[in-house]
Amino acid sequence: MTDVNPPRRRRATQARSKATVQKILDATTALIVERGARGVTMSEIARRADLVIGSLYQYFTDRSAIYRAVLIRHNAEARTLLHHFVSQARTLDEFIDALNALFDSYFELLQRDRLVIGLWEIVQTDPQLMALDVEDSLQNARYIARVSAPMLPGIEEARLVAANALLIQYSLYAGRIARELPPEIACEVPALYKAMLSQLFRQTLAPEET
Repeated sequence: MTDVNPPRRRRATQARSKATVQKILDATTALIVERGARGVTMSEIARRADLVIGSLYQYFTDRSAIYRAVLIRHNAEARTLLHHFVSQARTLDEFIDALNALFDSYFELLQRDRLVIGLWEIVQTDPQLMALDVEDSLQNARYIARVSAPMLPGIEEARLVAANALLIQYSLYAGRIARELPPEIACEVPALYKAMLSQLFRQTLAPEET
């Protein structure tokens, strides 16, 4: 007699596997927030996720693979934030205001959110994660370019994507360096970044008047 239950069992197994992966990522995130990323071990992740170490290795081959999954999840959340700020812009002024508001939001995270800070440190020391982060920046730059293209007629797509990719990376570096600077200097960073952003879109990329 044919067993009609395997699809249901597979769905249940898949649901349990997905839940376990989320437990692992949540446990890793908590450890990064508490201690930073560099000192976290696979054994600690397994204990925090309430798993035996062998079960952990069934899902992830090493710590770098877990960090990759955490970074992918974070990047997806950041992309949602980007779309929230930028998607409704219809004029160049609205577009620049949206990018400024987005910068303020992420700049604040880079000052106080220990997960964001920890992920940044991981990315800088892992070539594979750095490549993943660059690809994510490029994906976001292409999205911003599509939104801004109608406001900047005549600008080649590659030039517009390159400009937005640079802005994304500059915003990350601005947030990082501000943490290291004396407060009276760090407080000047947001205004300088926004001035650079405005000049880029209003002058460097603005269509020439005929």
